[in-house]
Amino acid sequence: MKIAVINQKGGVGKTTVSVNLAYGLASEGKRTLLIDLDPQAQSSRVFCRTIPKQATVQELFLNRTLDLSKVIKPATISKQKVERLDLIPANIHLAVTAEQIISKIHREKILDSHLKKIDAVYDFILLDCPPALNVLTVNAIYSADVILIPTIYSALSLDGIADLFDSIATVKENTPYRFCILRNAYNPNTTVSNKFIEKNLQPYQDNTLKSVIRRSEPINQAHMNKEPVFTFDPTSNGTKDFISLTQEIIAYA
Repeated sequence: MKIAVINQKGGVGKTTVSVNLAYGLASEGKRTLLIDLDPQAQSSRVFCRTIPKQATVQELFLNRTLDLSKVIKPATISKQKVERLDLIPANIHLAVTAEQIISKIHREKILDSHLKKIDAVYDFILLDCPPALNVLTVNAIYSADVILIPTIYSALSLDGIADLFDSIATVKENTPYRFCILRNAYNPNTTVSNKFIEKNLQPYQDNTLKSVIRRSEPINQAHMNKEPVFTFDPTSNGTKDFISLTQEIIAYA
């Protein structure tokens, strides 16, 4: 299953969700590949402390016949290999590559053609997308089986979801697709905001995951420490919430 983690708004936790879901899936025995499609390379820094100048995801977009083994790297945390988890890292040069492929024919299908080569290798492929509907995100949408949309308990994070669905439908050429919404950074003390968000999510209730990621300091500290909350604080509520999300995604698959 190929899952694109997308929201046009920044600050909704796409990378945190991608990193922890990838680690959780691998911990559950699933062969998992995380692909960083964001030039900021935040996911890459968690599992690959030294970001390479070459042999990154940009090579996929520049070479349609690329041997993917040249860019897939084993994920590591503190120099220790994470079993069953691989990574295709990004770096800042990916932004330039995105501009270069704008004029290419069938540019939206480049990533999909590569991923078809490794469908049998992995149980899950996660695509951590940039906070914009650019050519990189369009490639992720085209190749994805499921669109995972993280949203936080803020009205701003809901803005543009309808537009996002319109864009997805266009990229998918109006063929059916699956999507699910993940409520992130839940704070039980902000009752008014919580009610507002829950009300606005009512039209999507059948596609809203039961798992909720609570706002927690261990998640924030793990992010600053560039590691999953699983390893930073295994007994935290953040770890418990991501275990719940992992199990729900596996059942969903």
